Parts: sequence; C-alpha cells; structure tokens
Amino acid sequence: MKRILMMVAAVLLVAAPAANAQKVNADALKAKVAKADADAANAKKNVKSATWLTRGQAYMAAVDAPEANLYIGMPLNMLEAAMGKAISNQEVKKGYSTFVELVYPYVNVYLDANNTVASWQVTKPVVENAAAVAVESFQKAKAIDAKATPKANEGLTDLKDHYLQAADNMYKLGEYRKAGEGYAVAEKLLAELGTPDESLAFNIGYCYVLDGDFDAALPYLEKSKAANYEADGTLYYLLFHCYFKNNTGDMAKSKETLLEGVSKYPQNNNLIESMTMFYSREGSTEDPEEVFGLIKSAIDADPTNADLWAGLGNVYLKSERWDDAIETYAKVVELKPDSYINQLRLGYVYCLKADAAQNELSKQTFTSYEESTKAQDAVDAIYGASIPSLEKAHELAPTELTPVELLKSVYYRFSYDDAEMKAKFDHYNNLYKEMNQQ
Repeated sequence: MKRILMMVAAVLLVAAPAANAQKVNADALKAKVAKADADAANAKKNVKSATWLTRGQAYMAAVDAPEANLYIGMPLNMLEAAMGKAISNQEVKKGYSTFVELVYPYVNVYLDANNTVASWQVTKPVVENAAAVAVESFQKAKAIDAKATPKANEGLTDLKDHYLQAADNMYKLGEYRKAGEGYAVAEKLLAELGTPDESLAFNIGYCYVLDGDFDAALPYLEKSKAANYEADGTLYYLLFHCYFKNNTGDMAKSKETLLEGVSKYPQNNNLIESMTMFYSREGSTEDPEEVFGLIKSAIDADPTNADLWAGLGNVYLKSERWDDAIETYAKVVELKPDSYINQLRLGYVYCLKADAAQNELSKQTFTSYEESTKAQDAVDAIYGASIPSLEKAHELAPTELTPVELLKSVYYRFSYDDAEMKAKFDHYNNLYKEMNQQ
C-alpha cells in the first residue's frame, strides 16, 4: 500500500513537558468554527472568497488539533513529551497485527513492537465531519474567485495529506472500509490539484476487496487496469475475486481475467492458486488442460520455483490425476525437502491414490486367492509408498495431527502379520489419542 505520511518536526516537540496531558483547546476551535459558519450564512459575506477560505482554515484547525503532535515512527518517549502519559494502555489485535493501544482524551495511539507510533485513530473529534466541510469550503472559495485558488489549494493539499494518513492508519488497524473511503477522497483531491496518483485506484479497490465489497471494489480496480497499474499481477487476482464473487458471479469474466493474469504474471502464486481453485471448484465444467499448459509454461521459465510445481500438483490433485500429482509433488519435495506441507501433500496423495485403488478392487471378482492377493499387495504397496513422506512431515511438524492420523491408518493395514508394523501402529495410535486429548 502506498504510504503518505504527515511528519512533524521533532524539534517542535521537545518543549512540551512529559507531565502534561494531551491538550486541545476545543472551546476556542469550536468558537472559530461557529464564527466561520455564521459568516458563511451571512448574505453579504458569503459572496467573498475570503469568507470561505477562513471557514476552511477554521475547520482544518479542528481536524488537526487531536493529532497535531503525532507522526509515524515517533518513539514513545517523544510521544509522552508531546502528549503526556496515556490514560490507559493495553495490548490489542487490530487487523493482522498486534499493537499496544495508548488511550488519550481525543485519540488512541498504537505502538508497534519497537515502541514507536505505528498508527492512530481520533476517537473524539473537535467538530464532527470537519474535514469534509473544510474541503467544501476551499472549493467554494475557488468557485467564487479564481484568485483564491492558490490559497485554497494549499488547504486542499493539507486535507489530501490528512485523508491519506487517515486512510493509511485505518488500513493498518484493519478498518478496510474506512481506509478505502479515505483513499477515495484523497484520489479526488489529487486529481483536482492536478497531481493524480494512479496507485490510489488500486489501493481503494484493494481495501474494498478486503472488506468483502466486490461491487464497490470493481470500478476502482478496472480503473487501475486501464491505467496499467497492475502491481505485479495482484490486480488480476483482485479483479478475479470481484468477478467470481465466491462462485456466484460472472464465470466467463472470471476465467478471462485469470487467463490474462497468468499469461502476464506466471509466477504470481495468488493467481496460480486462484486458477487451481477455479478449475477444480465443485460443479466446474472447465477443461483443466488450459491451466496445465499455463502453469507448465511458467515452470519452463522458472524450473526451480517450488511454488509453481506445487500449484501444478494441486490442480492434478483436484483433477484426481494421482500419478501426475505424485510425480509433481515429488519434484516439489526435491526442491524443498524441509517443507512440512510439501511432504504431507506427497504422502497424502499416495493415500488418496491407494484409497481409489482399494475402492476399485472391492468391485472386482477374482478367480483365485493368488490373483486376489496379488491385487491387494499392489494396493498395499501404494499405501506403503506414503510412509516416508508422512514420517518426514511428522518429523518436521511433530505437533501437527494430520500426519499422525494418516500414519496410524497406514500402519494399521500392515499390523496383523508384521510385529514391526504393529509396533509402529501402536506408537502412532497412542500418539493420536494423546494429541486429541490436549
């Protein structure tokens, strides 16, 4: 995400004694706003650009007051020098991050693991909706008199920075709807100021997708695409989800977007995973050969990319092409032998292949015991082939239940006439019970 940060020079902060609490002269600010509103309502004064400039500045002062001393990366000691001790503090989870939340009279400040300011949120605005009124006022000043444009644009520039910073703060705190709305206002202001930022349409769409509002996100993402701002393929990933709408949207457009995205960015794992999901989803009638070809082309260009091989293996797995999946996951394990998930997948697909073979075996009629035994031995051999990978997966992640459960089931098949296998079964069976009780 693009970060536009409002910085305040540290030299301005050292003068404030640490004992002071956050001070905001709310009454004086409200009085200025009330005077400005009265002038704007006066028929003789509201035709003058100066009236609206003053009103915009009054509201802007009300916007700035609660967060005037804050900047991203501000150390705790500087924060306390500027704003005093917090009323309270606690560790909180916001979005995907954990912060220390410091509560002040007008604002909550969020510290990162380094005890520096990562974000903040105004909780008690001096005047509600002050930023929007300030924007309106500066725009009114320009409309009345073009000579007021330079001064009005100064105010709008400050407001643009405010909206960008507020949006960035909301994004960090997991308030994605508010972040998107803030970026949207900033985008309009930048266009008005003659300095459009093509990244903002992407940011807005991204925030709305995170909020789950695909309809709101779509026009911004399409705008981003028209401007060729594709963020290394992430744009196509987001557009796909907007069209797909959790399998309720436009499947043709979803497919078109995926194919275009993968052809341009074959190493984007999110696109590969999305394509895997799209082609293997329940009720799909899509021909997976298309995706096989695209992923194989990506692998040809980057043959040591384990993630690409894993994506291909996932498609084979979903398509129940067991031998192809085994061969592909074996390549993944070769490239990343210490990956728990890759070892587990290889072992798991052997089990799935064996389950399918066992199911087919149960439908067959044999003419002799020898023939039946030979067929069963072939199935058991497939089950047995899963053991090395499952054992390795367990070694890499001993607290994970899945490999233990699979190993228990596989060893059970061989436990009746093999003491070593019986001991293995007993071990994993007991371990499985212990882990289930925890």
